Amino acid sequence: MVELLEDFPEHVVAYKASGAISKEEYTEIIMQRVNEVAEEFGMINFIVRLETDMDNYSIGAFFNYVKISFQHFSKWKRMAIVSDERWLRMAYETLSLLVPGVIKTYPLGRFKEAKTWVSGPLET
Repeated sequence: MVELLEDFPEHVVAYKASGAISKEEYTEIIMQRVNEVAEEFGMINFIVRLETDMDNYSIGAFFNYVKISFQHFSKWKRMAIVSDERWLRMAYETLSLLVPGVIKTYPLGRFKEAKTWVSGPLET
């Protein structure tokens, strides 16, 4: 299940993933929100609270994740990945060397810290 998180600035795409994630959910909720923020602000701050394993993302949802990532490649500014999956945090930390913007990872217990960081202003 994918759920947009509230109480974030308008320039932040914030969501929680738990249980199984379908292609349709990802398309209708996440991709739509990412496109809205990219169009309105020209840049994107992003936070995901992963309360599920990546194994629970359907193959369609995963491909849409990759698609939206490349579609807005130069617009990502701050990305916070919040998960207790250590391997996933390490993968994103490695990825941060290859993409524009800054990726920071946090365990679930540090969600408030991640929220504060990702809610910072868009840098121009």
